Amino acid sequence: MLRVSDEAEFFQNDLGEAFAGVTINGHKEVLKVKSKKFKMWLTKQYYDATKKAPSSDAMNQALGVVEMKAAFDGDEHRLQLRVAEKDGVFYYDLANEDWSVVKIEPNECQVLNEPPILFTRNKNTKAQALPDFAGDLKLLLNHIRIKNEDDQILYLIYIVTCLIPSIPHAVLVFSGEKGASKSTSMRLTRQVVDPAVQDLLTMPNGMQDLALSLSNNYMPSFDNLDGLSAEKSDLLCIASTGGGFSKRTLFTDEDETILDLRRCVGLTGINVVVTRADLIDRSIIIELDRIPENERKEEREVWEAFEKDRGSIIGGALQVLAKAMAIYPNVKLDKLPRMADFTRWGYAIAEVIGFGGERFLQAYRRNRNQSNEEAISSHPVAAAVVALIRENHSWSGSVASLLNELERVAFQEKINTNLKSFPKAAHILSRRLKEVKSNLEDVGITFDIRHAGDSKKISIQRSSGNVVPIRPQQGTLKLTGTDSNEATDIELSEDYDEFAGW
Repeated sequence: MLRVSDEAEFFQNDLGEAFAGVTINGHKEVLKVKSKKFKMWLTKQYYDATKKAPSSDAMNQALGVVEMKAAFDGDEHRLQLRVAEKDGVFYYDLANEDWSVVKIEPNECQVLNEPPILFTRNKNTKAQALPDFAGDLKLLLNHIRIKNEDDQILYLIYIVTCLIPSIPHAVLVFSGEKGASKSTSMRLTRQVVDPAVQDLLTMPNGMQDLALSLSNNYMPSFDNLDGLSAEKSDLLCIASTGGGFSKRTLFTDEDETILDLRRCVGLTGINVVVTRADLIDRSIIIELDRIPENERKEEREVWEAFEKDRGSIIGGALQVLAKAMAIYPNVKLDKLPRMADFTRWGYAIAEVIGFGGERFLQAYRRNRNQSNEEAISSHPVAAAVVALIRENHSWSGSVASLLNELERVAFQEKINTNLKSFPKAAHILSRRLKEVKSNLEDVGITFDIRHAGDSKKISIQRSSGNVVPIRPQQGTLKLTGTDSNEATDIELSEDYDEFAGW
């Protein structure tokens, strides 16, 4: 078994895991040494040489030796899912049977049949259509029902940025009422970026299961969510910007397994499921409208039309990225938001597509403002502070007295103080305020906390007139007139105050 295993090239990845490069049907595949497929390959090599089946003891001993070879004799390769970078060149794994990849350089794309060792795959990885580099990314808008022009710009740019390795990726959030094609839109999106056998996932209950789903999918897409716990929201933040998740290796006491996370996360829900400020800052939130019955299509018709365009869409996206790579070094922006890499790359991509970099910045700024309003509205402390400053323009006193004041305002504004995120003590209030400090600053509210003898003092001021009003969620208010049996539907919007007296 050791003799036949010499046909493989053994190495380890940057996390110290053993891998083998083996030749199957004339092309090289990368297999994890502990995987079932490598064991099957080794069994086949042994059977072809001896016409016998190896014993389990011989298999275990052989695997131990090849792990040693990978650790001490092999090179180290950083392996990635779907996208990778080497020496300033980007690569996109088509995940087909030939293990071919797309090499992306400034102004040039080409398919390589013998790529360098860069990629690993798992059970959920599915082959991508052969890209047509003369295609058009904008064809995707024929299949995704996004009406708002700003959202269309952000969506197409998001697709291209997902093909860029080693940068933080925005979290794509589709929201809208039932029948708005949220799930189908997310499935179509994933088929462009990261085709999978199971393209939509349910949100796991445990943190380890969630980390595993994030690790095994380049674009993990979680469907039909009702909400996110604080812990899961924090883990999705790590997956967006990059980080690791550590867990104890099975059947060991001291060894740990580290899951490397930097992913393009997708979420869908009737309501905006991201509520914590950290995750909202990393998100692009797109609201979809319900599809009228006379415009609905059968599932088969939707997918047949998409499959006809898929090669042109992915080819167009890769070609846009190649041209953006030539522009990117010259993009200089005076100010950068939290997702700085996404913004700078987005500017270059918008120039290539034809929208213009400034138009992208405008669309992204509006989306961030809407997301910021969502962050404030969903955070009871932030919502109460906004209501307080709308009344008084400024406030100062101890943190303990501020807590009493916010409880009073929350009662008036019908803000739920029974939520876990609403503090029950002054020192917790300080923490909650720091969570939304940047969000409050974006709407013109600043505060300063300082020690003053036996207590902490806080001063809050309104630095501009741009304060987000706290209003009910948008919806329809049905009013029945006194002199008519007919009811009137009024859309609750930013002009809600006009109807407040009614």
